Amino acid sequence: MHKKFDHLAIEKKWQKSWKDANLYAVGKRDLQKEKRYLLVELPYPSGDLHIGHWYAFGVPDILVRHERMQGKQVLYPLGFDAFGMPAENAAIKRGLNPKEWTYKNMDTMRAQLDQMGNAFSTDMTVSTTDPEYFKWTQWMFGEFFKKGIAYRGEGIVNWCPHDHTILANEQVLSDDTCERCGTKVEKRTMASWKLAITKYADRLIDDLDTVQWPSYIKELQRNWIGRSKGAEIPFTLSNGDKVTIFTTRPDTLYGVSFLVLAPEHPLLKTLPVENTEEVQKYVDEATQKDEVDRLNATKEKTGVKLEGVSAIHPLTGESVSVFVADYVLGNYGTGAVMGVPAHDERDNAFAKKYALAITPVISPITGVPQENPEHRKSIVAIVYNPRTDTYMTINWKEQQQTLFIGGGIEEGEDVIAAAIREIQEETQCTNVVYKAQTMPIHHHYFAHAKNVAREIDAVGLLFELADDEETATQLDGAEEGKFEAVWKDAKTIEREVIDELHRTVWEMLVDGKVHSGAGTLINSGEHTGLSSEDAKAAITQATGGKETSTYRLRDWSIGRQRYWGVPVPIVYSPEGEAHPVPLEHLPWTLPTDVDFRPTGEAPLAKSQELRDRVTNIFGEGWTPEVETMDTFVDSSWYFLRYFDAQNGGAPSSLAAQKDWMPVDLYMGGSEHTTLHLLYSRFWQKVLFDMGLATENEPYTKRINRGLILGPDGQKMSKSKGNVVNPDEHVERVGADTVKMYLAFMGNYGEAANYPFDLGGIAGIRRFLERVNGIREHVKEEESKDMTRLLHKTIAKVSTDILELKFNTAISALMIFVNAAEKEGLAQESYETFLKLMAPFAPHLTEELWHELDKTDFIHEQSFPTFDASLAKDDVVTIGVQVAGKRRGDITIAPDTTQEEALTAALTNPEIAKYIEGAPKKVIYVAGRILNIIP
Repeated sequence: MHKKFDHLAIEKKWQKSWKDANLYAVGKRDLQKEKRYLLVELPYPSGDLHIGHWYAFGVPDILVRHERMQGKQVLYPLGFDAFGMPAENAAIKRGLNPKEWTYKNMDTMRAQLDQMGNAFSTDMTVSTTDPEYFKWTQWMFGEFFKKGIAYRGEGIVNWCPHDHTILANEQVLSDDTCERCGTKVEKRTMASWKLAITKYADRLIDDLDTVQWPSYIKELQRNWIGRSKGAEIPFTLSNGDKVTIFTTRPDTLYGVSFLVLAPEHPLLKTLPVENTEEVQKYVDEATQKDEVDRLNATKEKTGVKLEGVSAIHPLTGESVSVFVADYVLGNYGTGAVMGVPAHDERDNAFAKKYALAITPVISPITGVPQENPEHRKSIVAIVYNPRTDTYMTINWKEQQQTLFIGGGIEEGEDVIAAAIREIQEETQCTNVVYKAQTMPIHHHYFAHAKNVAREIDAVGLLFELADDEETATQLDGAEEGKFEAVWKDAKTIEREVIDELHRTVWEMLVDGKVHSGAGTLINSGEHTGLSSEDAKAAITQATGGKETSTYRLRDWSIGRQRYWGVPVPIVYSPEGEAHPVPLEHLPWTLPTDVDFRPTGEAPLAKSQELRDRVTNIFGEGWTPEVETMDTFVDSSWYFLRYFDAQNGGAPSSLAAQKDWMPVDLYMGGSEHTTLHLLYSRFWQKVLFDMGLATENEPYTKRINRGLILGPDGQKMSKSKGNVVNPDEHVERVGADTVKMYLAFMGNYGEAANYPFDLGGIAGIRRFLERVNGIREHVKEEESKDMTRLLHKTIAKVSTDILELKFNTAISALMIFVNAAEKEGLAQESYETFLKLMAPFAPHLTEELWHELDKTDFIHEQSFPTFDASLAKDDVVTIGVQVAGKRRGDITIAPDTTQEEALTAALTNPEIAKYIEGAPKKVIYVAGRILNIIP
């Protein structure tokens, strides 16, 4: 029955009781208990909790409470990531100091977090703005500087003209706008502080194999790092200069017909080009384009030939044209590439535009190798009829296969003559005109018409039908009557021709595709006949080049020309040499005598207080660094500080890390996959190498949660008027209702997006009112079916919580309540049910628990366990398929054997009528499905 309750009074009451009892304090590590470190991303103190915060912190609380009731020692901490531009910009807008604005917001959010009633580990928290926290951020930076990981270097940077600061590549969106403010990002050349994350690129990729993350998250990181294995090949230019190109395909070197330099390549400033003005104009325009535009595969490729300059092929000695083109980036590889138009789509389009040679050097390999094959040379011919816009095909009747015209090349016959002969023999077409041909293709197949295995070198040829004159076919006895020649349109051919050789010929000659895959080398001098794989090393060695890898990832630019951040702890000697600030002078705090409004010049550069501090400590002539650090630095190690926040002698002791690390499950947003998640893995690896961390990888498991959309199904924004304020719903229906509604939306372990539904949250409130009234249905004895359902519910909820399927766990609880209201339940089952509900509705269940005159907290009880014999069905009804179609059902025991299940199916007349004789195959999944193949 529905029984209303005063959620505000109940929630306030129990939140105070839990706090007074220090219920959720973790304390020292209890080695008698299994540890569970459950982590959510620490929030930015933006001012108010939004519904996304509830989804991020409230829903995982279900798992936290379940694990605590399982007797585990659970660490579920929360702190604040409180430095950064958003707070600074908001404070400037309101005429406030960023520190004042930030700390006021943290107080507001703490009060709102308390209203959630979550089981946060109250004795373990951090704020990145706490001097005792950023002291160690600065100390680690100094250690990184000593190891060459932190450095100051000049280069092309991303500059946000709105926020007046440098941005890391990861903070620039795909449309080249700032992730913070949406302003178009500019490219500037300037010095900045960086961390050498590229030194860890291979480990950041390879170590993904050691963590239990969803494959799509791993793939996103791999793609962002963008490792390309290849070789650096040296070329000599006509003026004697050297240029090194990077290529992933050194096996195609003999097919090079041009080189391309990036517009940023330094050689362009010194080469003796004859068309200097034209080249410079192109370079100026190209360097203002964003990278996305330059790499857009759908746009026509542009470039300018460097007149008066050429390259010398390192193996053939031939002259090779040199271009500057914007599709090559100065920050990728060596900033120079080779063009192989026969084996690269982009190079092919470029070569055709500028009338450059196209020389195939890789012969594709198709088909499946056969035993004892017959070797020969063959052709595959495609004939096009322009009058009907159709192509001649050969339909093999027995094999039900559509091919093109094919056959062997006779001794002394060239490929064109062989193709024309085969066309006349098989199709009655007489007058055809040769148009084009492919390079040789190495193919393995079984010729059914001749009943022989073959390994062939085939050339594909394209002809055009000149007229409709026909002659009689000239087939040998083995082929007579086995096929017919049929004209078909391109759409039909795309669907019907699936043979790998014939499909390859079609794609090359009709679709215009180039072969970009591996194969056997042709037209490659002494290397002809080698496989692509063998040729890569051999050709690289022959040129004096070296095998290497290049990466899309760039070193992490962390220097910011803003005020509200951790000051870079570096001072400069009178000679200009950089020195880390020693530990005894840390934390290196922000000066207070600055105008922090951004101008493009770092606010700290105007601070007399900071200059005086440096002079007093280090002496006359010493000067301070004036940049602050990117806020992602602050959050790169916070998970190590939570459990050792009072440590005054180290960022985090190894002993404490041995107790708690690694993080067992890290739950966060997908937007951080190539930002915080990547940066923190890098930071952890540097600490590990320095002996400051016990783990090489910080997070054993990671899941990305979804996004809560507005009621209109759109992303929430104030301009759309669809923002959901959680405080209003907590006031109206209670924290338990809000949490359960968010948990009921969908599988928390899947990064799906869900619109907020006012009707849905009202439904959860009604369910909790029914839970509140279920005590009215308690009786002395309950039915066996009710007992069985309780144990099934325990089993279902227990499994679903661990799999983060909170939505289906709640469904099971609803089913139980429905049954309890109809049939009643025993007192013991009622108490068990309350414990089962406790992680989902902690306040209400605590109230109902104490209404039973209990004196201890429900959240200190053991989570219910189930009797497997009671949780199992006596019988199940499963579907029976015959040849893939459902033909009926059978009711059997869950552990019925395949033989018994088959017997039950064959004795069912509705199923047996579809089966004659003994089945060829039976597919049986116990208790779930039976599929019979007659």
